[in-house]
Amino acid sequence: MEKKNIFMIYFFILIGTFIMAFATNFFYESNNIITGGFTGLSIVIRYLSGKFLNYKIPLWLINLVLNVPLLIFAFRCLGKKFILRTIIAIGLLSGMLFLTRDLKIKSFDDMMIAALYGGFLNGFGLGLVFRNNSSTGGSDLIASIINFKHKEISVAKILFLTDVIVISIGLFVFGIKNAMYAIIAEFITSKVLDVVLEGFIFSKSVFIISSEPDLIADKILNKLKRGVTSLKGQGMYTKKDKNVLFCVLNAKEIFKLKAMIKEIDENAFIIVNDAQEVLGNGFRQLNN
Repeated sequence: MEKKNIFMIYFFILIGTFIMAFATNFFYESNNIITGGFTGLSIVIRYLSGKFLNYKIPLWLINLVLNVPLLIFAFRCLGKKFILRTIIAIGLLSGMLFLTRDLKIKSFDDMMIAALYGGFLNGFGLGLVFRNNSSTGGSDLIASIINFKHKEISVAKILFLTDVIVISIGLFVFGIKNAMYAIIAEFITSKVLDVVLEGFIFSKSVFIISSEPDLIADKILNKLKRGVTSLKGQGMYTKKDKNVLFCVLNAKEIFKLKAMIKEIDENAFIIVNDAQEVLGNGFRQLNN
């Protein structure tokens, strides 16, 4: 990998962890908004340590200590490149939590604004880290480890469960009002994260069944400049063999495709589905 690419990868991880730390200290911790993952758990531990020990343990230190045993387990089962970037990301996040520790906003009248802004910034920062094949540790690292050992359990389910557990702890510590804002912040985070990872360009996968597959395929190839694949199928009612065309287009190209098909075969059968993520020639390339 070129040095320039490596520099850009760690540059974006640096920016991402700074944004996450800023959101945590400026919006979340100062308003006791508990989001999922180790960041939310760190806020709870900091609050309880101040209440029972008369000393608030710094967020950066709690985050670092919680992730150390996970990294030891993860090193044995996950890829070295991923673990190296994760170690760096955890270190950067803890460092950024330290540098932004004095940034506070105390205004319970504006907790909705804190939840919205915090969720947006946290999702954006997390997206930058994920797009560069890294992790900030915590619940997503737990999910990766469990999924490696038990493939039948999806990462999404594990992340959802861990987030529910952490937010539930926040519910008992800070009350239902704060838990509600935590859920709002978590929802915003997930939506912004999806946009950062997948982009604003939504794609559509299309299946076309027609008596004129060759003509339609030619239009897709030459007019839309998109690839198209012919799949062998059989009509179970007529028992006749059919060629089913499959292609992936940008959303705005769907209207052009429908118009072209209508000119060729008004009786064509078209199925259009949302494509959550499309990687490859003509679309977003695979990340390193």
